[in-house]
Amino acid sequence: MSSTKVKSVSLTFRGFEVEPDIIEQLMGAKANSIGRIGSPIKAGVKTLLKRSFVEFSVSFSKDSRLDEMIPILLSHLGGVNNITMVREYVLPEFFEINFTLPIKSSDEQESGFIPAEVIMNVFKLGCSLSFDFI
Repeated sequence: MSSTKVKSVSLTFRGFEVEPDIIEQLMGAKANSIGRIGSPIKAGVKTLLKRSFVEFSVSFSKDSRLDEMIPILLSHLGGVNNITMVREYVLPEFFEINFTLPIKSSDEQESGFIPAEVIMNVFKLGCSLSFDFI
């Protein structure tokens, strides 16, 4: 049985004062998901967002290696220096890189590594690192 979920890695800014589209302009990339404080969580729902957020995501084929994913995301968003400059301007309450790995229902279990250089870049960015195993 193989999973139809998409393997991806994303960078999310959450809890900030600037307009989300300014973050897109500063990053030089289109966000995959944007939410503004005070707007509905999703269409038809009365619950309102308590924090604005912007998420940038890159999807990968199922055979992409774990160690390749963050470098590709960082490159897509202009590199560590650009992302750091945006973070320092935006000052988000929450800043995260998240892996989405569709392995729970897969016959093939994910394994891999994250090189020291990538770990250093995550540290320089000052963001948390999370994993969604779906």
